[in-house]
Amino acid sequence: MLPVTGTPRRCHHCGREVEETKHTRTSYRVGGYELYGGDVEEVTKRRSEDDPALVTILRLIEPRDACTCADCYHLPDVAAERELLFRPETAEG
Repeated sequence: MLPVTGTPRRCHHCGREVEETKHTRTSYRVGGYELYGGDVEEVTKRRSEDDPALVTILRLIEPRDACTCADCYHLPDVAAERELLFRPETAEG
């Protein structure tokens, strides 16, 4: 769901205003996609003060987000950019 800020969200790719998804009784129309991600680092710590077991978590260290309209979401170059931003380990090179 898009945040309620009073300022319309714009597509990160084409600049078009992105509307919220509209629902009816029998269907829905997607206005856009909000993608949240970023660089993470592994952190190992105790589960709690009472539990000495160690747990490894991923801590978000550099957040990135992108708003993509429904029209741009399926374009090949947008998909490639999305992969690079949110799954850099899969990037060729």
